[in-house]
Amino acid sequence: MKSILEPQKALLKNGKVIPFGIYDGLIEDTRTSFWDVEGFFPKRRRSQRKCWIYFGSFAPDLYTGIAVVDAGYVATAFAYFYIPSKDLFVEDKITLPFGFGEKFDPNLYDNWELGKFKIATKNNKIEIAYKGKFDLNIETENNTNGLSFVCPSEGRPFNFTYKNLLLPSNVKLIYKKETFLSDGNSGGIDFSKGYPPNKTIWNWASMVGKTKSGIEIAINIVNQHNANMENAVWLDGERHILSDVIFEKKMPYDKTPWHIKTKEDCLLLDFVPQGARAENLNLIALKSQFTQPYGVFSGSIKINGKTEKFTGNGVVEDHLAVW
Repeated sequence: MKSILEPQKALLKNGKVIPFGIYDGLIEDTRTSFWDVEGFFPKRRRSQRKCWIYFGSFAPDLYTGIAVVDAGYVATAFAYFYIPSKDLFVEDKITLPFGFGEKFDPNLYDNWELGKFKIATKNNKIEIAYKGKFDLNIETENNTNGLSFVCPSEGRPFNFTYKNLLLPSNVKLIYKKETFLSDGNSGGIDFSKGYPPNKTIWNWASMVGKTKSGIEIAINIVNQHNANMENAVWLDGERHILSDVIFEKKMPYDKTPWHIKTKEDCLLLDFVPQGARAENLNLIALKSQFTQPYGVFSGSIKINGKTEKFTGNGVVEDHLAVW
């Protein structure tokens, strides 16, 4: 079982990246300029470094998500919502070459803005906004219960990701003059920055829900990426690191159930899709193919000898990027 290390303030320490591992809380200083200038033209800033913020809120009656991405030569952003009772999914997105400047070297709490998509922090509260095909406003606050993962990356300096789930989220969605509201501990942050492999593959799942006994639970698991380090569960206010996971799925990914389990069977997870986001980008500097079904989870988890059954809502993803 992997352990959680003491908090760190910065990725760079004594002229090199801090040791690979899982760290308590947010590593606030994620500046990468030390590594970005390495290499001949093009420098790592454009050719290798990728960073993004994704925020998802998954309540039984309203799913919402928004992301702003700097992929080096290309920037992208998207926002979406899904209302299960109406079987209604709406999405908007943008792709811009060189969407962020040469000196864009953000931390989580910097302003992330691309076109109509904005993620900003004021007085320690994160404000998320999109206005276009629909109006989406989310207010949330990052707490101290997140985890930072500093991971090896083949042939490159490192890759970093920060995950925190069960965040209090006040969601306001307006679509065609109809307003939809959601609140509660339904939010999750994915802040990633670093130098992933040129060819990056992952299967990922993110879920928030409740156990049969009424305990709040959230899960973040991944396979084939970040050395399988970022597998964790938030249960009754405590974080537990999980072992490697196995994803069992078949195409079409948005029509057939997924089955996921840890190798020692402490987590058994079933996912039934209700729909999916999908994209197939094939640009000169970026190739990205993914399917991200959204839907309903059910399963069981055994922690400290006690088994809890649970249900929840969230997303899974099958992803291939060449960047």
